[in-house]
Amino acid sequence: MPPEPRWPAEPLEAVAAYWERQPLYAMFGIAVEAIEEGYARIGVDRDRVPLRGVRDSLNGGVVASLGEAAAQLCLTSQLNPNEVLGVTHEVSVSYLTSARGEHTVAEARLLRRGGRVAVADVELRDTTDGAINAKIRVSMGIERVEAAP
Repeated sequence: MPPEPRWPAEPLEAVAAYWERQPLYAMFGIAVEAIEEGYARIGVDRDRVPLRGVRDSLNGGVVASLGEAAAQLCLTSQLNPNEVLGVTHEVSVSYLTSARGEHTVAEARLLRRGGRVAVADVELRDTTDGAINAKIRVSMGIERVEAAP
């Protein structure tokens, strides 16, 4: 299996196409909207997510998963060629308001990147009114891989 394309070595379109084929992205039609060094934004249209929560909002588990997905994408902008995403260590979600807008985005910023662990801060918001629906903190592992001979 070929390695995943990474920004900035690969164009945003190639990176987006790779991530958008992953099961969570494909299931809910999640789009990669932006990637910069230490930053990523993904978006989803509400009508693509059939799981509903309070007041017909996005389900809380979906909100947490969107936060984790944005954080993972964000971290890939900082990985070296001999590193890959490791397991997620922790996802902490503060639900502030119901995500009921037509389009919701998750914006991730890398707070700290160490040798083995990285932490990202994610804001999930409705684009209709700009309200922050949730603040999400994600801790992820970084694994080293051996270079092919």
